[in-house]
Amino acid sequence: MDESRQALIERFEPARQIASRLGDWAETHCRLADDTVGAMLEAGVARLYLPESLGGLEVDPVTCAAITESLANADPAAAWFVMVANAAKLAAATWPEALVRELFGSEPDVVIAASGNRPFQARPEGDGFVISGVNSFVSGCHHARWLLSPARIGEEVMTVILPMAECRIVDNWDALGMRGTGSNDVSAEGVWIPAIRTVRMPEPGRAQRNACYQGTLYRCPGRIVFATYVPVTLSLAARALGALDDLAQGKTPYAESKKLKHRSLAQIKSGRALATYRAARGLFLDALEEAWQRALRGEDATPEQKADLYLAGTHAVQSSAQVVRWVADAAGSSVIYKDGPLERIVRDMETLRHHGFANENRYGSVAQLRWGAALDYPLMLR
Repeated sequence: MDESRQALIERFEPARQIASRLGDWAETHCRLADDTVGAMLEAGVARLYLPESLGGLEVDPVTCAAITESLANADPAAAWFVMVANAAKLAAATWPEALVRELFGSEPDVVIAASGNRPFQARPEGDGFVISGVNSFVSGCHHARWLLSPARIGEEVMTVILPMAECRIVDNWDALGMRGTGSNDVSAEGVWIPAIRTVRMPEPGRAQRNACYQGTLYRCPGRIVFATYVPVTLSLAARALGALDDLAQGKTPYAESKKLKHRSLAQIKSGRALATYRAARGLFLDALEEAWQRALRGEDATPEQKADLYLAGTHAVQSSAQVVRWVADAAGSSVIYKDGPLERIVRDMETLRHHGFANENRYGSVAQLRWGAALDYPLMLR
């Protein structure tokens, strides 16, 4: 592994230890502990995709994925915060420079929670807009200074940035898995924002990077945001495989006389799961590396290359889910116990495979682009 990449991973080791120690707290309270978030921010989690010119680390996407995967091995919910802390920082590449400097210029560690689930409603008032409505799945909202969301003004959809202090968190994140992400609803009830905190959606392929975002990283397609959360699912798949290996050595299935490791069905499920995990992880990391190498050569990604990256990310999530299902089949009743090695892995993976940006429908989105059919996912993802 590249020394600089390894050094960055090791930079997060104190945060990993705290996240691991406080993972049960996060699971119980349905939000990350303040100490976990503080340790990750101190390590630079909110600077991974921020330009160096703004105090950021501006890491390549493969390094970002390695950091995310390392954190996920300690606590998947804590690793999800990599996405919370960086999605808006990456999206800001095409925002007006004045807005970028207002938000990040003096505070590179600021956290902007985001959700594209349900647009707010916006109406003009003075030299700004009044924003109202409720958005869902706002991960990390308890730790954010700002909220990024789509908003409708008539038939147009724009991006708005609201102060979290003027919004209301609806504590309704009572989910099967990934409980520590704190992905609650957030309500805005007549929140006024100046026009500078709005971003009009550019036409696909027409967006221009502002002066702060001229580094190599920002030649990569926006789907490099996958590096901030897809590795969470790969970590879960790897941990499931490890747990099955341990069970195989010691478990004797019900009504049988031989250990699990001698059971042919378990052997087959294990082999298929291992091959699927390795192939999906390799495809994903190769796609990130290809995007980075193109950027180093000064090349912009074609629509087909962007689709390839989207396919690799979607496939990594969905393949990881299949791996966990095969492991659960092989493990049998060991999967049902709350204090067992697989119960939380199964719950977290079942939750993640339905995420809107990488669920099974997104395979179809790739075909739509390749075939020239109407796209069914938001402009912000293209």
